[in-house]
Amino acid sequence: MFRNQYDNDVTVWSPQGRIHQIEYAMEAVKQGSATVGLKSKTHAVLVALKRAQSELAAHQKKILHVDNHIGISIAGLTADARLLWYV
Repeated sequence: MFRNQYDNDVTVWSPQGRIHQIEYAMEAVKQGSATVGLKSKTHAVLVALKRAQSELAAHQKKILHVDNHIGISIAGLTADARLLWYV
């Protein structure tokens, strides 16, 4: 998908009737990794798929420690989730 003059703002529609920012977000979700969280009465488990985009790329953490009782599992682009994690 090519960017053009119509994709600068979320409130601007293209001549074809599409909002490009929404399509970019949907593509970002498709490129993300899988993550699963399971909870029982006594335990909780977070599992995330680590994958590199190429052989030269480094793996990024998909499970982050927030507190002794809280963790975050990222399914999608890590940069988007880290913004929420640091807030």
